[in-house]
Amino acid sequence: MKKINRSLLLALAFILTLSGCTSLLKLTYQNEDFKWVTPENLAKIVVQSTRDIGFRFVVTDADTIRELHESLAAAMPMEETNTMEPDYIFEFTTYDNEVRKFYYTSGVGTQEDGGNFYNDDKVYLVLNRIDASLIKNLFALRKPQDFFQGYYGSILEAARKVREDFPDRSLGIMINEDKEMLKFQMSYEILDFNLELNGLGIHPVYSDRETDVVMNIRTRGYKTNLYKALVEVRDNINKKTIRYYILASYANEAWTTQVSDELPEGF
Repeated sequence: MKKINRSLLLALAFILTLSGCTSLLKLTYQNEDFKWVTPENLAKIVVQSTRDIGFRFVVTDADTIRELHESLAAAMPMEETNTMEPDYIFEFTTYDNEVRKFYYTSGVGTQEDGGNFYNDDKVYLVLNRIDASLIKNLFALRKPQDFFQGYYGSILEAARKVREDFPDRSLGIMINEDKEMLKFQMSYEILDFNLELNGLGIHPVYSDRETDVVMNIRTRGYKTNLYKALVEVRDNINKKTIRYYILASYANEAWTTQVSDELPEGF
């Protein structure tokens, strides 16, 4: 009887701990598919933006490669990719000139979203650690602070002003032609930006003829703490173009944005 009770207790204890095993597995799980991502095997890693073919980084630093391996060692195999466009292409080149290519969608990190690191053969879910370390460091010297608020937030301020000036017109906005900033745009940020636009009754467009009024964004300069843009507003009803100017600055961990139809001082 004592043996039976002891067995039952052990079984019960095992069952009760199953619910906590997921967290433990996440801490101890190692994906052997990426064991080749080491400084000893790789001559270089090329990280290229999918939105700007000329914007690419070549990684040869051993510590960076080891850090990337740690992230990929925790990658979970998935059945499907996420539904968003990839932001980067990773090309791993070995010392034998073998090249392995993967696509990566930044900012996706839950199983419900699907895999975010994949090629034609396999799909993986990689946590945002790549964004927090590798990608963030690559952009650190060039990308504006708090990019979503600095860039998209400034454009939204301009969109609100244009909406006020054209309250009864269909209004669209083009950012796909803003070549200077394409390399910084992430799929998940574009999605959030489009949702904000929808709340204003504005839609992303790909031609300056799609709606009554179309905003075309043209970046004119940026630093990590400064952003300037020209907004060309095409009025297709009256066949004329109006210009607005965006001047935004970053201080005290926040962006301050000015939108004017007159050329501002400091622009």
